[in-house]
Amino acid sequence: MSAQGALAGAAVPLAAGTAIRRESAISTAVNTIFSLVFFLLIFGTHGPVAVWGAGNYAFDLIPQFFMISLMATLVPGAILGRRYRRGLVEGIATPSRLPKRRWLRALVLALAAVAAAVLIGWPLLWLSGLTAIGWTPALIAKLVLGATLAAIVTPLGLRAELDPR
Repeated sequence: MSAQGALAGAAVPLAAGTAIRRESAISTAVNTIFSLVFFLLIFGTHGPVAVWGAGNYAFDLIPQFFMISLMATLVPGAILGRRYRRGLVEGIATPSRLPKRRWLRALVLALAAVAAAVLIGWPLLWLSGLTAIGWTPALIAKLVLGATLAAIVTPLGLRAELDPR
C-alpha cells in the first residue's frame, strides 16, 4: 500500500470541542439519573422534605455536589483521555489551570463544588425561610442542580484532560 493510501485510511481525530460537548452531554444525563436515584433512596417517594438537619435537603447538597463533581471529572476524563492518547481526539490549544493528574483535578473540582453548595446554596435556603420543601419541587431542584453541576464540571475537567502539557 502506498503512503498516500495509508493516510487515506487513517481516522481523522475528533475535534476537541466536539468530543467535550459529546462527553459533557452524556455526563449530564448520567448524573441527572444518579441524582434521581439517590433522591429516591434518601427522601423516598412522597411527603415533604425537611430542609435542615443531618441527612436532610441542605445537608445532602454536600455529598451530591462532591460525588457529581468527582464522577463528572473521573469517568469522562478516563474515557476521553484514553481516546486522546490513541490519537482519536485532538488536544486543546489553551492550557488549563486545573491539575493535570485526573484524581487531583477531580478532588479540586469536588471541593470547589462543595464550597459552592455551602457558601451559596445554604444561604439561599436559609434566606428562603423554608423548613420543608414539597416532594416534587425538591426532586425537580435536585435534578436541575445535578444536571447543571455536571454540565459545568465535566467540560472543565475534560479541557484539562486534553491539555497537551
